[in-house]
Formats: sequence, structure tokens, C-alpha cells
Amino acid sequence: MKLKHLLLAGIAAGAANMAMAVETITFQGDIAANTCTVQVNSQASPTVTLPTVGTVDLGSSGKTAGATPFTVNLIGCVATADDVQVRFVAHTEAGANLGLDSTSTAGNVVVQLLEGYAGGSPINFSGGVAVTSRKTTESGAASFPLTAQYYATGVASAGTVQAIADYEVIYP
Repeated sequence: MKLKHLLLAGIAAGAANMAMAVETITFQGDIAANTCTVQVNSQASPTVTLPTVGTVDLGSSGKTAGATPFTVNLIGCVATADDVQVRFVAHTEAGANLGLDSTSTAGNVVVQLLEGYAGGSPINFSGGVAVTSRKTTESGAASFPLTAQYYATGVASAGTVQAIADYEVIYP
């Protein structure tokens, strides 16, 4: 009797295995050599120092101060023209801007990045990631002029400011 049950269990298990279909997923890709050297103000991991401003300069929500230009340069790219972008990932998200890290003591202020120089278009960090517009490398180089500035989210209070973002160049 036990043998009969074991035999039936074995047949049932085999039939269950036959009923399952096995599918395959193939992953393909390419590994390319880095085609450009990337520098920000002639450094790989720079610090952009914003000037000291007074709280009166950031006395209400939406006010900006301390516009500080910096440039992301691509050099030594392959001679073939290619569209590229710079992507920033905020360590601390603050809506459309870079939030301050936990070492900061100033209040009601964030750091805003702009494409171009003072008065340029804000780069939107919603979701913690911001991307510049596309540029085409010409003669093996491209430059992304950018600006960092203080942006008041209310009446700013005095203190230190530090915002951090990782950056990378996106090749399509």
C-alpha cells in the first residue's frame, strides 16, 4: 500500500514538472572605453565655494544670492561628434534643488543649479536627479557652463551651507 502511494506521488511530481515551461532571458550590452576626461573647474572632484551673503539677501522664499559660476569640461573625447549630458544625483533632495546635508546649520535655504550663468535656467532635481541639456562634442571637447547659488525656501537663518551631488557624463 505504501509503495502504491509512493509510486503515485512520484508520477504526480513528474507530471507537475512537465507542465512548467522554462523560458530564457538573454542580456546583451557593450562595454566602451571612457571616451572623454571630465573635469569641473580643472578638477575631478571639486568644491565650488559660494560667497558669504547676508540673511537680508535671502529674506523671503524664492530669493537667490551668491551666484557662483563653474564649468564641467569634457576633453580628449573621440573625434566623432557625440551628444552628451551631465547628470547630477543629489545626496539630499529638496524638491527642484539640492538640499543641505546634516552638517549644515543655516535654515530655509538650499542650493540651486542653473544652466549657463546667473539668470540661466534652473536644473530641476525633482526625484533627486537632474540632467543638463544635450551638447555635441566638437573637436573632441564640450563645456557645460553652470552656476550654483543660494535659494531661499523662507526667511533664511544664518549658518553654514553644504550640499553634495554626484555627477556623471551621459553618452547616448
